[in-house]
Amino acid sequence: MAVQVWIGEKPEHANERRAIMALAGGLERLDGLYLILANFSVGGRNIDLVVIKQDGAFIIELKHCDGKVFGDVNGPWFVEGSNGERKRLNPGRKNPYNQVISYYYNLINFLNDRRGELLSPQKATTVDFRTCRRVVVIAPTIQEGSKIETDWKVELKGLDELPAYLVTERSTEIDLTDEEMLRIPEVLHLTRWQEINTLLAGVLPRLEQVEAEPAHAEPVPAVLALPAAPGDDTDSTTSPAPPAPVAPAMGRFQRIWSTWTGRVALVLSLVVVALIGVLVAQARPLPRPDQPAQSMVVTTSLPAGGADAGMASAFNDCVWSGFQPVGRRLVGDGAWENVGVGGNAPGLTPDVVVTLEEVGFCEGQITMTWSMRNNLRDASVVLPLNAENLQVRDSVGTRYLLADEKSRPREMRAAPGERVQGNAIVDRPVNLNARTLVIVLTDEPFGETTWLVPVPPSDVP
Repeated sequence: MAVQVWIGEKPEHANERRAIMALAGGLERLDGLYLILANFSVGGRNIDLVVIKQDGAFIIELKHCDGKVFGDVNGPWFVEGSNGERKRLNPGRKNPYNQVISYYYNLINFLNDRRGELLSPQKATTVDFRTCRRVVVIAPTIQEGSKIETDWKVELKGLDELPAYLVTERSTEIDLTDEEMLRIPEVLHLTRWQEINTLLAGVLPRLEQVEAEPAHAEPVPAVLALPAAPGDDTDSTTSPAPPAPVAPAMGRFQRIWSTWTGRVALVLSLVVVALIGVLVAQARPLPRPDQPAQSMVVTTSLPAGGADAGMASAFNDCVWSGFQPVGRRLVGDGAWENVGVGGNAPGLTPDVVVTLEEVGFCEGQITMTWSMRNNLRDASVVLPLNAENLQVRDSVGTRYLLADEKSRPREMRAAPGERVQGNAIVDRPVNLNARTLVIVLTDEPFGETTWLVPVPPSDVP
């Protein structure tokens, strides 16, 4: 089977269930294994959707919007209906951009901490889940006239274009076998969604079977409407007329069409055929980086390989200011648990937060600005700014050694309730061929943690 669907709990909303079914049907006939992980929690945060394939992982915030969508990185998002009325999306909660960012940190730190369980000892040192892609998906599609301004950290896609995106994009430093992929839902304690998996395995006809059916002149229904899922408030009082005698192939069609699962399967088959046609025809090629986008929707789709070197807007001159915090909580016996940095329940607030605030690539050196907040009541925490505790490499394999004598301070020490700041320096320029900088905290204060930073474009001074 090309697709397996795993869940923490069954999605509550019918729109979410339909979206997962449509996505699974779109990926089912592709080569290789795809895992769809839906509606599960990590570190106290509920994650909508994660898609994993052999060379990529995608963390997805899924939103159903019947109208134009307006929003940006920091402010609230709104949906505008056909009558022009605007309603806030996610009232009382973070906007979808910030939601998927928070999901990202919780999940990738969880997976990186368990690389020893998921991977062989050799692979555990090379696979880095921080290269997972972050995506906000608008279902069923992004309506024309929408305007959503994001930055390089998050992709923006309509559900209709998501399968093609998942096929073509990949994550750097992720290369998994089927067995390694299947360990991920196991360590997350997820269960198979049997209804969807059974539908994909048995009811949905294989593509080669559909192509082998002989052509017949009998008419077929002009419109195939997807019926409401069980539990939806949909009027279904109209009874169909008794069927007329038909040829064998038509009889098979009507027997399938007479059941709800059969109707879903047939409609998904049509969706898949349409998606294959899009992939083959390439009807919507992406514009070149030097060409303006033709849509009002501002997206941040990056080529395969992680953070794009063409993201000049992410830099102030030669300084990247990404402000990436990682929070962890002490759970006893010196063990640390990954938790979100903001918006947590009181019992899940982080004890220590380490933030990579900015990275400068100016004047032939790499300067990393760090801050550390200690929320513990009775213990100090330490972050040594030296080559033993901080390791730096880039996407082309170059390794960079910290100039320990230039760190200020040599050791960041935060007393209970204190926030401290410091700088670590690599006394050489970044490789001009690199697109991504990988910064790894190996030990103190709370164990191995990785940050992923884009390298500035060559035309940024």
